[in-house]
Order: sequence, then C-alpha cells, then structure tokens
Amino acid sequence: MSFEIPSVAELKHAAEAGQRITPGDVSMISHAESELTGRGPVRGGPAATAQSIAMRQMNFDSKVDEVSRKPSVQITQDDAREMQSTEGRAFHRAPGFGSVSAQVRSIANQNETQTMPPVSADVPVYVTKDDAREAQRAESLFYGGAIPSGGMASQMQSAADKIEQARRESF
Repeated sequence: MSFEIPSVAELKHAAEAGQRITPGDVSMISHAESELTGRGPVRGGPAATAQSIAMRQMNFDSKVDEVSRKPSVQITQDDAREMQSTEGRAFHRAPGFGSVSAQVRSIANQNETQTMPPVSADVPVYVTKDDAREAQRAESLFYGGAIPSGGMASQMQSAADKIEQARRESF
C-alpha cells in the first residue's frame, strides 16, 4: 500500500480549514498506520486523531440536525452556546462570522429580544429627561445598538415629555 499517513498537525490543520474527516478516511489512516507499525494504530497518533476529529464532526452534525428540527422561534441561547461549543470542537477553532453557530446565536438573540415581557407603565411615576436618557443608553447596550419601540426607555421618554409639557402649561 502506498498511502502517505498525514501527521497529527496536518489533520488538525485540515479540520481548522473546514475539511471533513470521514469514517472512510479514519479507516484508511488506521489501516496504513497498522501496516507501518506492524501492531496497530499508535495511541495519540494520526489514526486516533482522525477518529477523534471525525467523532467531533459527527457530533456537530447531530447538533445541527437537532437544532434545525426546532421551530426557529424556539431556538434559545442554550442552543447557541451548545452549537458554538460543538462547532469549535469539530473544527479545532472558534467559529467565526457566518458560521452555523453565529447564525443560531443571531436567531436566539432575536427570539430573546422579541420575547421580553412588556413593561407596564400603568403606575404614575415622576421621570426626568436624564432618567429617560440613561434608560435609553442601557437599552441600547443591551440590544446591541437598537432601541425597541415600546420599550422601557421609550415609555420613560414619553412620561418625561408629558411631565415637562404639564409643567410648561402650568406656568
């Protein structure tokens, strides 16, 4: 057999580049390593590394299947964390922009934003413009720069405007 066995570093680099290691690849590497050593695959060697990478990639595929079967409105931050973890292990690097886990994180963030309970403004409150600005800044940081309409800061701003208008009218 004239098959050159990839090194452990080459296998890890291939995974980092997004290359899939299939069970067939593992079998070929294991067979070639057994022929080379005369006693089977070496612990921590290329065959063991290929097997480990292949298993992690299969786990990632299973996680993708699991999350993709869920209705998108039910995808949570826990799903996003698990996806990021399994994708990172499968490809020996942190997932980047455009990765599957980044897309799941985006869906989870959107679901979290849309499912936050509305704030009740039925209680009369004295709110200053400074209070409203501070709430707006905090909401902006929490929502990544976007301020949701009807949110706490919006309600505070409206209350502050009403108070200021009433003060002007009383003079």
